[in-house]
Amino acid sequence: MYLSLIPLIICLSCLGCITYVLLRYGRYLARMKEIEFEVDVDRSYEPPISIIIPTYNEELVIEDKLKNTLSLSYPSHKLQIIVIDSASSDRTAEIAESFSSAEVIRQDKRLGKAIALSEAFDHVTGEVVVITDADSALKKDVLEKALPYLADPNVGAITGRQILVDPASRTEQSYRDVFDMLRSAESKMASTPIFNGPFMAFKREVLEPPPQDSIADDTEMAMKVIRKGYRALYVPDAIFYEHAPSTRKSQIKQKERRAQGIVQTFWRNRDMLYNKKYGVFGTLIFPAEFMMHVISPFLLLISLFAFLVSLALRPLLTLVVLAILALVTLPLAFWIYAEVQSHVEEKKSDFGGFILTFLSFIQLQFTILMSAIKLMIFGTQHKWEQISETRIGFKT
Repeated sequence: MYLSLIPLIICLSCLGCITYVLLRYGRYLARMKEIEFEVDVDRSYEPPISIIIPTYNEELVIEDKLKNTLSLSYPSHKLQIIVIDSASSDRTAEIAESFSSAEVIRQDKRLGKAIALSEAFDHVTGEVVVITDADSALKKDVLEKALPYLADPNVGAITGRQILVDPASRTEQSYRDVFDMLRSAESKMASTPIFNGPFMAFKREVLEPPPQDSIADDTEMAMKVIRKGYRALYVPDAIFYEHAPSTRKSQIKQKERRAQGIVQTFWRNRDMLYNKKYGVFGTLIFPAEFMMHVISPFLLLISLFAFLVSLALRPLLTLVVLAILALVTLPLAFWIYAEVQSHVEEKKSDFGGFILTFLSFIQLQFTILMSAIKLMIFGTQHKWEQISETRIGFKT
């Protein structure tokens, strides 16, 4: 009789662990919104910069991208533009070479983005290195908003905020809102480990290429900066634009790749967990993010399996206990959600938004789980694949 309760206990233990960590961390970070960045921001800071644009078969967007880059409100004489082309089979390199202000480096063979970046780093001349994707557009003042944070000697890297010009769903937008709040709050505490690849800026002296098998080069490089004792910050006023994939298949492929890259990077840096050498990042931020992106998906899988077994053995007791757990947890979860939402661009909370956020979390956990399993079985696929629907371009 008592043995039949074991699956239910396992299920409750897994769910309780996830709920406690995530809700407590979310509430703590939500309160950081009111705290100012402890950074010496210098609005007059205008160092020479090198902008790197990695490309592979980007002929549909590279012209718009270079026009967008040249239109940025930054002194042109302090701007170096490098296009590193990974053996494109189309006219990407030719189009880029038609811009006299762009330095084009052609690779004979496609070896992956990490190797392309490593080669490009050998050609930079600026004090600050900006990396941006060919299928994204930078807001005109993005450098004015972002670079002043790098004037602080303790800051080594910054990333910006993504705005989808055509979000696929309210669920996706709800996820992005919470994502932005988390990155901003973590940056105010210390550093954020998750960067947005379409816009990143690094001090040249702390810049280091990601491992050659890296999938998430953005997060890999942010973690390297943090390891060196510098802060890696998310600057919400530094805005860039991207097109969202229009098909469900492409959306899943994009999410799985991003999730797989984060899992790979976090696992590679697991020695930083609860490491006091890295301050609050090592003792609080990274453990919480590691929980969300590495441990939590597997705990949910275990809890689901245990629930099904418990349901078969003790159906009535299982449903009653889980119903009680839900009645206790949901009001607390909604209260914390409302507190979080009050710090996300002054948005009002509603139950519909709460459900959307919950669904986006479950979707994210499932995506991470599938990505982690594929990573363990098939290994890494570090040569990035294009999503054709996002190759629309942005007219400047």
